Amino acid sequence: MGNLRPMISKNKVYLIAEIGSAHLGKMSLALKAIKEAKKGGADCVKFQLFDEKTIVHPKLKTLSYIKFNKYKYQIDRFKKMKISLVKVNKLYKYSRKLKIDFCITPFDPWYVKKIAKYVKFFKIASGDLNYIPLLKEIKKTKKKVVLSTGMSNYQNIKNSLKYLDKKKVILMHCVSKYPTKILDINLSNINELKNFFKVPVGFSDHTSGIDATIASVFFGARIIEKHFVPFSGATKSADYPLSVNFKDLIILRKKMKSALSMIGNKKDKVLKCEKYGEKNLKRSIYSRKKILKGEKFTKQNLICLRPYKNKGVKIEKFYNLIGRKAKKDINKYQLI
Repeated sequence: MGNLRPMISKNKVYLIAEIGSAHLGKMSLALKAIKEAKKGGADCVKFQLFDEKTIVHPKLKTLSYIKFNKYKYQIDRFKKMKISLVKVNKLYKYSRKLKIDFCITPFDPWYVKKIAKYVKFFKIASGDLNYIPLLKEIKKTKKKVVLSTGMSNYQNIKNSLKYLDKKKVILMHCVSKYPTKILDINLSNINELKNFFKVPVGFSDHTSGIDATIASVFFGARIIEKHFVPFSGATKSADYPLSVNFKDLIILRKKMKSALSMIGNKKDKVLKCEKYGEKNLKRSIYSRKKILKGEKFTKQNLICLRPYKNKGVKIEKFYNLIGRKAKKDINKYQLI
């Protein structure tokens, strides 16, 4: 399904619909999510692959922010939400049929080799940025890597990059708070990460709504991950408060396109759309009254008026004219 290079484009945002476990362990809901993500304009769908026995301690209680929770311990919730390798194969085939890229975040090194043939790239969650056994297995596949950086400082990230092929890495600015408050989103870090590590940087958005997602485009994010849920049937998903549906995606895609248009380029020139305004709103130097040949130019016989004419003496040279003599007779209101 190609490499990651086409994802990095100055004029387009590569949008990852992070379905995660919004399927609630139901295959029908997972397939529905893929179909709706494609309908909404996503470029890629992403799932999570884990085994409850190798991701959490059996006595770790369920996260406090998760609503509609009926499990005391996380291990019971993970057991309910997990998908098998057989299901991964079906999800991949369905994604390919719909011509949408397919990606997985593996939470166990054992899964990496088994799913490498399915994924366009590997996504590493913020919580596993320093999980070295996982990083090593992913590097062996020679696949591209999208690495989230929540809960990590630059030294943490630098250490992790030692275990990956940096040329194949895209970092994702991320704040691991669910949902993230707007005041905590810190989008300026996108360019800081880019300048420091000299790699492409995207944005993994955990805010509610789409405002931060759109704003990240102005900070240079061209790969964006947003949690996604089917339009109906997933209201009890843990990530529902920070997720979007396909109708939101349609709006998001349009607004991101507008944002890209607003950015434009850095060329130092008068835009084509400004030409009419330039002519009618800028000024040129005219004679205030009739000036005879040999008469000196003064502040009293010159005046700066609209419209602007792209000929004659430039208005910036107004004071250079003062004291010089007219070489010919000049009528009133004639361009100098």
